[in-house]
Amino acid sequence: MKIIVIYLLSAIYFFLSFSMDHMRSIGLYLIISVALFFWGTWEWKRRNEEINEENRRITEEILDEIPHTQKLVTPNNLNALLINEVTEILYIASRDELGSDFEIKDISFNKVLEAALIEDGKTISVFPKEGILSSQIKLEDKEENEELEEEYEEEDEELEFSLCFKIVTDDLSEPIHYFTYLEDYKEEYKEYEEYEEAKGVCNEWHQKLSIIIRRYQYDRVMVNKWS
Repeated sequence: MKIIVIYLLSAIYFFLSFSMDHMRSIGLYLIISVALFFWGTWEWKRRNEEINEENRRITEEILDEIPHTQKLVTPNNLNALLINEVTEILYIASRDELGSDFEIKDISFNKVLEAALIEDGKTISVFPKEGILSSQIKLEDKEENEELEEEYEEEDEELEFSLCFKIVTDDLSEPIHYFTYLEDYKEEYKEYEEYEEAKGVCNEWHQKLSIIIRRYQYDRVMVNKWS
C-alpha cells in the first residue's frame, strides 16, 4: 500500500507540473515527482528482497528436515539438490509453487550412472564422456533442441533458455531425472553477472555429481566386461 501511495503521489506531482506558470515551479514539481518515483522503486525492490529472503528461509527450514550435508536451492525456491555423504543418498526435491509440498526422490550414490549439465537444451558438460548412455543423452538433447527451435520459430518468440541437470540412474522404472536450476530466462540474461554466478554454481555441482559417479565407475566397468 505504501508503495502504491508513493507512485500515486509521483504521478500527481508530474501532472501538476503542467499546470504551473513559472519554470521554477515546474522544475520543482518535476524534481519532486522524479524523487518520489525513485523512492517508490527503491521501496519496491527492498520489499521484493524481503519476500525472497523470507521464502528462502521457509524453504530451507523445510529442506532441513531431510538429513543432508550439502544442498543446492534454486533461485525460485522450487527445486533443490541435497547430498547426504553419510548415508550416500542424493535427493532431488521439486514443487510446482511456493507453499506446496516438495516431491522428493532419493537416489543411492551407486545408482547414479551419468550426469549432464544442459544450457538452453544443449549439453555443455557430461560425465563420464565415454559412459554407457552419454551418446544417447547428446542425441536426445540435440533432438529436443531442434524441436524447441522449431516451436519458437513457429510462434515467432524470442528464444528463452534454462540451466538444468539430466541425471541418468540405474533404475528401469525411472532412469532419467531432471533438475532445473534456471528456467524461462531471456537470452539477454546471459550478459548479466548473476548468470555467470549461476553457471559457476551449476558447474561446481556437476563436479560433485561427477565425483559421486567416479566412486563407483570402475566397479561398473568390471561388471560390464564380464557380462
